[in-house]
Amino acid sequence: MKMNKLFKTVIFTLALAGSGVFCRQAFAVFDLSYMLDEGGYRLEFDKRNFSKVLTVTTSNDTVNNRYEIRQRIESPLRNRDNPSVTIKDNFVVRGFRGSNKYGDLRIPTGDIVVRNDELIYVSNPAGASDSLTLVYGIKNFQELSPGYYTGRISLVLNPVNSSQMPVTKVIEVYVTIPNEGSSLSVSVAPAEGVGSIIINPSDTDNLRGSSNAVVTINGSFNGPFRILQMLPQPIQSQEGKYVGSGNLLFRVPDAQRGVAMNQPTPVSNNMQTIYSSRPDGSADKAFVIAYSLADPLSLVAGNYRSRIQYLLESEGRQVNLGALDLEIRQERVFEIAISPQDQRYNIDFANIKPSDGPRLNEVLIEVRSNLGRPYQVTQNVLSELVNSRGDKIPAKYFSLQTVSVNNTKGNLRVLNKASVEKGSQLLFISDAEGSADKFKVVYELICPADLSAGSYSSRITYTLTEI
Repeated sequence: MKMNKLFKTVIFTLALAGSGVFCRQAFAVFDLSYMLDEGGYRLEFDKRNFSKVLTVTTSNDTVNNRYEIRQRIESPLRNRDNPSVTIKDNFVVRGFRGSNKYGDLRIPTGDIVVRNDELIYVSNPAGASDSLTLVYGIKNFQELSPGYYTGRISLVLNPVNSSQMPVTKVIEVYVTIPNEGSSLSVSVAPAEGVGSIIINPSDTDNLRGSSNAVVTINGSFNGPFRILQMLPQPIQSQEGKYVGSGNLLFRVPDAQRGVAMNQPTPVSNNMQTIYSSRPDGSADKAFVIAYSLADPLSLVAGNYRSRIQYLLESEGRQVNLGALDLEIRQERVFEIAISPQDQRYNIDFANIKPSDGPRLNEVLIEVRSNLGRPYQVTQNVLSELVNSRGDKIPAKYFSLQTVSVNNTKGNLRVLNKASVEKGSQLLFISDAEGSADKFKVVYELICPADLSAGSYSSRITYTLTEI
């Protein structure tokens, strides 16, 4: 009995071992792994180590199982102490051409911004196992706000036209940017006491908007220094609209001891000097940088965001002073102005007689719009030309013509004289962008021979409509 019991146990154990071997052979290998040159599994960057070499290896033992590798952003690089500050366009990647053997490495040899759902690699039709080399990096350290940043990216191995499951490897990313400017006691902060520079054109009479930053210099310098600024990324709305080059202006109106840009000057995408000390290093203790828009109505309605980066240049080196968030809140503007400023305008011809020559009356029409869509202007004649006794002047003696003012951009619809009839008449159609525009309507009266002398008037309204 004991021998039989022992025999059964051995057979059961062998059956389990054999089953394990069978399972390993039944499932094909389809996997992705990566390795950093210096070891470890996370991307860690600082000013001394601003690039990391990463080798990606694929394993695939199923013939004709083609695959691809995609890069995804699981979470952006955010400042631990100020989560609204992120590293975007300065987190880059490049590929090493020739590091792969079989497939197609899609990442170029030059740095490109790390983007979500980026196609990195496509295997050959046979789906051969391969390896490739990527270099991730942080560029322009001096333009980034000091702090400790964390984020995550992932590499996803996707099968093409097969039942294999995708394989995802998540990579932690850490960036440390030292605060080198603190010891120099130079700071830049919004003047309005909020966390960013906010320009709201609708808050001002001229629609230009304005917002100020204050630069404070508490330290002392033994030689000359400069304060610089730049836009590290475009000013863009959520709808994908951009603030045009030169539309954001700045000036330094109150500097006394140093040399500053005191005339409105476009903010540049490149480094530009906004303030220079005297040769001996003496300077204003504080000064204001005033920001405004050059042509607000060219800016389509929406909320636009970016950052302005500030740097201190002294003794041949540049020190990062941090960046301020920039926000432009462009409210909707869609209005028509008639001279005089009233949509109801009486066309008056006073004290006319049959012997009078042609009499003219002009109306200036100005449209302010930032909707980015075309529009039209129509007139509606509510009454014929009549006097106080009810005498009418026939329409054939009363005409209008639309005339350009300061190179009107849109399409004038009445280029030749036309009779002013009761009812609606199209006067103007804007350009395709719906640009702000102005034009003139010239009304002419020919006094008929049988005219009853007196004063005549007509009521006309003007309507602005989106197309």
